[in-house]
Amino acid sequence: MNEFPDILGMELHDAAALLEAEGLAFIIAETKPAKKELESGELRVIRIKVSDRGASLAEEQKNIVLTVCRI
Repeated sequence: MNEFPDILGMELHDAAALLEAEGLAFIIAETKPAKKELESGELRVIRIKVSDRGASLAEEQKNIVLTVCRI
């Protein structure tokens, strides 16, 4: 993989499929607005956190966190 895929704003299922196709493992963290509970809508990627801290590539892949929100 030459560069990280641009998945910001994508629907979660599309973003997950793209990352899996690149062989990347990730963790999903869901968030929601403080005062507004949405029961319907698509989960979209709103933040991507890649922690490298000098880790090897295999360890770095375990440190990809996708924050998603229902929109």
